[in-house]
Amino acid sequence: MSFATHRIAPLVALLVAPLVALKVALVPLACTPETPPRPDAPEGPAGAAEQTATYDPALPAVLTFAGDKGAFADSKSADAIPEASRGLVRVTLLDGPTPPPGSVWVGNFKSAAADGKVELSTVPRDAFEELALGQGLSSKVDLPPGLDPPDDIVTQHGDIIVYKTAWCGVCKKVESYLKKKGVPFQSKDIEKDPKAAAELQAKASKSGVRTGSVPVIDIKGELMVGFDRARLEQLL
Repeated sequence: MSFATHRIAPLVALLVAPLVALKVALVPLACTPETPPRPDAPEGPAGAAEQTATYDPALPAVLTFAGDKGAFADSKSADAIPEASRGLVRVTLLDGPTPPPGSVWVGNFKSAAADGKVELSTVPRDAFEELALGQGLSSKVDLPPGLDPPDDIVTQHGDIIVYKTAWCGVCKKVESYLKKKGVPFQSKDIEKDPKAAAELQAKASKSGVRTGSVPVIDIKGELMVGFDRARLEQLL
């Protein structure tokens, strides 16, 4: 063996040894079956569980309810809430939990417990007034005397007429609701238009419906007094 060969052999061995070791290390990797990735955990629905709270008359709170003529009023006592408005009342808990962003606490004070406590849930902030007025509320108004009701009233099939007054907040909310739903309708002010008042009186007399409040909504020939949102949904 020459001197050069004697020097090169160890050098070759040093270069080959790591390659052999790497090959041996890769063999188990090549033979191991691939493990599929775990599926992502399903995401829960937005908002998760519905948030709730409790109104306690012993704790400070502001109660907001629909009052006369569709105007909203505040009170610190549930005794001030009219019976017709007790089904949906907004509750601001001064020392309690806050509702999720964009929503408000509401409660049905018609179902208050014996101790006055009321279980609360949430509704969107911008929907509260419509829901509160949509409990069938109306505004008191008397038809003017001396009306001359028409002998015959023809209502086109599909026509919706809202008999109202300019100051009635419930009437305005009905109009806003119908516009939002894309439902075509006519509005008639019974204080400014004697013919509209006489027309309403004739329809009410024929249908056996008592007058004395607005809005009165003529839905395809059926009269509905007040803004009953659930019933209106059925009749549309």
